[in-house]
Amino acid sequence: MASPPVPNQPSAKQKRARILLGVIGALLVAALAAFILSDAGGNWNVPPEARTLVNPVPADSASVAAGKAIYDDHCADCHGHAGDGNGSKAPRFRVKPADFTNAAVMEARTDGELYWKITVGRKPMPSFETKLSDDERWMVVDYIRTFAHPK
Repeated sequence: MASPPVPNQPSAKQKRARILLGVIGALLVAALAAFILSDAGGNWNVPPEARTLVNPVPADSASVAAGKAIYDDHCADCHGHAGDGNGSKAPRFRVKPADFTNAAVMEARTDGELYWKITVGRKPMPSFETKLSDDERWMVVDYIRTFAHPK
C-alpha cells in the first residue's frame, strides 16, 4: 500500500519540472553571456593573408582627398571627423569606434588589416564590401592613416 502524499511537498513530477526549468534557465544565461562577450569588442581575428595585403592605391594627395570624401560620407558619424572615435553616433554603441589618432596603434596595423576590417565589418560596424569599391576602401585606408600623423 502506497503512503499518502505529504502535504505541501512537491511530487516527483514537480521536482523534475523544477530541475528542468533550472537547467534551461542556466543554459539561457550562459548563452546570453556568450553572445554579449562575443560582441564586446575583442580582437577581430584578421586572417594572416589579409594582414599581408599591399595597398595598390598610392597614398598621394588625390587618393587621400578621395578617401576623405568617402570617410566623411560613410565613417565620420561613428569614428568622428577628427578620427578619434567620438562621432555623433559613437555614444549609441557599447563598443567604442576605433580611434585612428593613436599613432602607436595605427603603426601596428597593416594596410591590409585596415582594408579587411573595412571590407568585412563587425557589429556595430557594417561591411563595406558591397557599398564601396576595392579602390575606394583602399583610399579610406590612405585617409585614415593621416589622423595618426597630421601634417
